Amino acid sequence: MSLSAGLRVEIGRLARSRLDLALLTLLPAVLLASMAAMIFPGSLHSLKVVVVDRDGGTLARAIVRTIEASPRLKLAGVTPQIGVALSAIRREQAQAVLVIPSGVGTAGTEHQPIESLYQAQFLAAGSLASTDLELATAAALGTNSTSATHLAGLDQVPRLAPGIHVRLLGNPTLSLEWYLGLLLGPGVLHLLIAVTAIGSAGLLLEGKSFETFAGATAAPAMWIIGRMMPHVAAGTLWGTAWFLWLTLARGYRLEGSLWVVLVGLFLLFVATVAIGLFLLAVTRETATALSGAVIIAGSALAYSGASLPINGAPWVAQAWNAVLPLTHYLRLQMDEAMGAALRPAFIEAGWLLVYPLGPGLLALFLMSRERRR
Repeated sequence: MSLSAGLRVEIGRLARSRLDLALLTLLPAVLLASMAAMIFPGSLHSLKVVVVDRDGGTLARAIVRTIEASPRLKLAGVTPQIGVALSAIRREQAQAVLVIPSGVGTAGTEHQPIESLYQAQFLAAGSLASTDLELATAAALGTNSTSATHLAGLDQVPRLAPGIHVRLLGNPTLSLEWYLGLLLGPGVLHLLIAVTAIGSAGLLLEGKSFETFAGATAAPAMWIIGRMMPHVAAGTLWGTAWFLWLTLARGYRLEGSLWVVLVGLFLLFVATVAIGLFLLAVTRETATALSGAVIIAGSALAYSGASLPINGAPWVAQAWNAVLPLTHYLRLQMDEAMGAALRPAFIEAGWLLVYPLGPGLLALFLMSRERRR
């Protein structure tokens, strides 16, 4: 059978070529291990903050003590001058500032609100530092205020009302390791498998033509599918290993089904190979096809909507987002990460099937039609 023949030929080629074998075995291990090491600390901690204390009273000192006790914050200084705090921000010695106005906690409505300022140039660190500042301030107010209704100047600080318990869903520890791990592992493997698949299929070219291959091969389309199977399998296995690392070894919880995510991984790499074959069949040049794969897969994380918002972006960015296979896989994955219903997962899986059934079949037709000539 041509399917098994193509599979045997590809396995034999990989066994003979140390470089190509390393691209499917050693390089993914190195890349995933490097990413695991970089994001291993998990949540950001010791975020430096400055308190601008213009009051100096009992409540202001209680807020400062609560901030000092916060496990994710590191008090870089207390000063009555806002200029000193902003200077620390500009020198990157702090990520956020809490401004306590004069007269905080006294009755009346003429006082300024407590303000939380953060460095948006480094959005994640600044936003988390500001959030922790506000939570610490709210905790101090709840502990030290006898009557919250008589406190003045607290309009902009969230307060926990009695009987209300706030719980974070999906990522309760605000872990960047879990968030980035869900994105980086599939994104890197998506690019790597596109490169290895094109590199393998590009060996079938002879003078910008598949005529020699197609003319000498029975059922060339099935033969090509068999040749691509090790690449799909390698991507799926490494993606599975990455998820097992995050969930079993690191202890993060997937609220939905891991099996649905693994099926999505398989469909992602089938789509990846289909796009790679399509680029090669259209360009008839391995280098050009590789360049196209790098553009598509390399930009996928940025335009998938997972790291940068797509809502409100120009229509070109939204259209590019819609045609990327990684977009649909990440939507499926994130739905399962928070335990969404299965219907959205089926919809995204259907979109992932468009790539092998559309560009993939067209690529097989273009690569094998020379046999009829």
